[in-house]
Amino acid sequence: MGITPASIKKIELTWEPPDYTSSYPAGYTQEGVAVIAIMMHTHQSKGMCYTGLSAMLYVSRENGDREILACEPITEGRTHSMLDSCDDVHVAMIGRTILRAWEQIPQQYKKNLVTVVADKHYLKLLFRQFPHLKEILEYRALEKILNPYESHSLGEIHVKVLRSEAGEVVPYHLEEASRLAHEQMDRNLAQRPLEKLEEYRVFTDCSFRSTNNKRYSKGGRMGIGGVSEDGFYFHSHYDATNIMTGELTAMLAAFNIFYHGGRQLIIHTDSLGALTFLLRLAHNRWSFEHWVKEGVQNPQVIQEMTDLTTAIRERRVLVKHVPGHTGHGLQESSDSVSKMHRHFPGQIVEKCDMAEFNRRCESIITALSGCQKAVRLMCPDWLQIRPSVVHARNRLWK
Repeated sequence: MGITPASIKKIELTWEPPDYTSSYPAGYTQEGVAVIAIMMHTHQSKGMCYTGLSAMLYVSRENGDREILACEPITEGRTHSMLDSCDDVHVAMIGRTILRAWEQIPQQYKKNLVTVVADKHYLKLLFRQFPHLKEILEYRALEKILNPYESHSLGEIHVKVLRSEAGEVVPYHLEEASRLAHEQMDRNLAQRPLEKLEEYRVFTDCSFRSTNNKRYSKGGRMGIGGVSEDGFYFHSHYDATNIMTGELTAMLAAFNIFYHGGRQLIIHTDSLGALTFLLRLAHNRWSFEHWVKEGVQNPQVIQEMTDLTTAIRERRVLVKHVPGHTGHGLQESSDSVSKMHRHFPGQIVEKCDMAEFNRRCESIITALSGCQKAVRLMCPDWLQIRPSVVHARNRLWK
């Protein structure tokens, strides 16, 4: 006799859930499990990475209670250059926090595995670096503690803190980590007196090639680039009509990317025309106002140029001429990067493979400049100076 839809409806399905007790972390169903939750906030600016960290301790029990351990708050702030790997610095911060938290956990909760909740990427790196931690710790991703949905992973249920005593404290720790990071950034970038500024050198260049290709409606394609004395670099690409707009844009981009209140930024360029016009805008009010009233510049470019010319008058920014193609390592590096980006996309590397393009730029910079490492900083897309009547009349631009 075959099975028909009518007979299927008469079948009663019975299912008994298996015993999952052994799948939970050891001790969770009895006395509870100690959890170290580490909140971290990072902010990157001007080649520096500012990190704030705040950790909380609580005990997770099977009945849903999340009891906060009455311990001293664990916080840490750190500032480091982006030339140093964030993976190394942040993993070390998490490792120090775990050691500090371990000392505050009552002995009764150390009999079983203690759970660490933090950024999963850094936790994986930490456990790979120190495999013996698996004997006393297990780790979970930070987003699991605030997951509003039912979890099907038994190992993640015990870290949830929603609608519990510990859940009410999590926003405070997130805010504290953010506050520590921004406090360090504000302190590092704050305006300092002129005599206490640290000199910081950047070399910029532009490469332009005119073309009759219809794809480039403005007359040609241009690449700008800049390399700092410690190995940071930037590059950008856009259509243009003459090289001098690119030289100015490269200098403005260097100001936007590298300048802050604690530095005396020294911008080097091989273009006397761009340097002369920039000084004219800084010291001749009529030239600057006429350049602004033409109405062809991006408002953000005008604001940035206003800040740059003000900093030049206050001697917080210096612009200097360096002869091109004379063997200066940093200037040759910026020239090579701008030339590569002028050809991009096409001759050098496929447009979709930006990582390969950056690797080639970094190899050129380290070879020519002597820097041990090169790191790219992003250049704003809107930062493009357009041709104006003012600089067209400058003889040095011919």
